[in-house]
Amino acid sequence: MHSGCCLNIRGNVDGDASDDINIADLTYLVAYMFKNGPAAPCVDEGNINGLGEIDITDVTRLVGYMFKSGPPPADCP
Repeated sequence: MHSGCCLNIRGNVDGDASDDINIADLTYLVAYMFKNGPAAPCVDEGNINGLGEIDITDVTRLVGYMFKSGPPPADCP
């Protein structure tokens, strides 16, 4: 884990300076998970649910948050 790089809540997977959570973050996470894309600049930001390592449950939670009014990503450590 890269302590100190995560701000507020998790989800800024692509590490943009605005710290917004948007479709670019979801695309980045999906590319990492399924297309051998680069890891998140801050691993904590990509671990959406805050449990264990980055996995499919993180993608599911981010989709739920963005498109289905699901719970927000977990707080940063």
